[in-house]
Order: sequence, then C-alpha cells, then structure tokens
Amino acid sequence: MDISAYVDDVVAAPDIRALNQLLVKTFDGLGARAISGFAFPFGGSSATDRIPIISTFPESVQTIYRASLLGNDPVMLATMSLGMPVHFLKIEDSLHLTQSAEAFIEAMREAGLRDGVTTPVFAKPGAYGYFSAAFDRPRPDLTHADLRRIQILFSEYFFRYRELNVRRSSTLSKREREVLVAIVNNKSNSEIAELLNVSEHTVETYVKRCLAKLDVANRTQAALQFLGGSA
Repeated sequence: MDISAYVDDVVAAPDIRALNQLLVKTFDGLGARAISGFAFPFGGSSATDRIPIISTFPESVQTIYRASLLGNDPVMLATMSLGMPVHFLKIEDSLHLTQSAEAFIEAMREAGLRDGVTTPVFAKPGAYGYFSAAFDRPRPDLTHADLRRIQILFSEYFFRYRELNVRRSSTLSKREREVLVAIVNNKSNSEIAELLNVSEHTVETYVKRCLAKLDVANRTQAALQFLGGSA
C-alpha cells in the first residue's frame, strides 16, 4: 500500500469520525476483519488504565475481553514488553494461557478470527497505546516489514487521534471542564449542582453541551474522552 498517501489522508481527516472511517477502510483493504485500539493516559500505571479508542471486534469478543482479560492479556503484555509488533501466529505456542485467555481465544475463533497482529504505538514520551488487527485466516505470509507497516498505520492514526481529541476538548468552557471532572469522580447531577452552587437543570445543560462537544453518547464516554484528551 501507499504509506505516503495514507499519511496525507490521516493528516487531512477533519474529525475523529472521519479518521476512524479511514482506519477501518485501510485495514479492510489489508484483509483485517476487526481492529481495536486503547490509549494509556499519561501517568497510567497498569493495563486496566487503558482508555478505549476504537473497536470493530464483535460484541461477544469485546464482552469477554472487558470482563476477564482487560488487565491480564498475555498478547498485550508480550507486545508492550517487547515494544514492537507481535504476530499471534508466531507466538501462540509460547504463550502461557490462563483459563480466561483460552476462553477469549475460543471466542475469537467462534467469531471467525484466526490470526492477528498487535503493536504498541507512541505519540510522545509517556503517551502510548496498544492496537490490534485480526484476520479471518492464518497469515503466515506476513513479513517483519508487514508488521512494521501495520505499526506505522496505527501510529499515524494514534498521533492524529490525540491531536483531534485535544483540539476538541479545548473547546470546553471552564465550567464544562469542572462538570467533567465531577463526572470522572462519579458525582451525580445533584451532587455536581451542590458542588458548583448551580441548579440541577443547569448541570443537565452543561452535561448535554459536553456530550455534544465531545461527540459522545453518554457520561461514561464523555469522561473517557476527557481523560484521553487531557493527557
């Protein structure tokens, strides 16, 4: 593929939705049937600190992963420890799988996903992520150069994602940021109203503005986007 043209398209993406569509289309062209990405917020100290960015994996696979493997994914641990792309087919036999990991891999196979590539990406010191691309058949044809290309694709996406997310978060007013901080701390609307000395109706208005500005559907997503954007 033309990496230069891809980078041009990434830089030109006007918003996160367009950027996500570009990433999905690009990996679909490479034969990937699912992709996912997580960011580690600055200062995050464990695998469970990851913020979900994008995932096109089947919901059945995502559910098992979130429930039992989020902080103990052997492939993720191998990838982040090595600091380089990892081809699942090449390391499968060397993995010491827990029962949860075996259940997850079985769910992947039931969903028709047979192989994959995982990679770390770095936007700046202390800002890094973990991305995956899954295929519906074993890919022994993937070379080391192919793995590096996949890493580049995800890395360029991640850098632009952070750029767009920070820009989007910068449109938040001081009061909207205060509301989001309270949401991050699991405060209810009534608690936020008391904290900021405003009416609950006013808080509801601020929350709606935050959802609209961050282009998310609920409070949880807003909190995650705010944390990712302020890293």
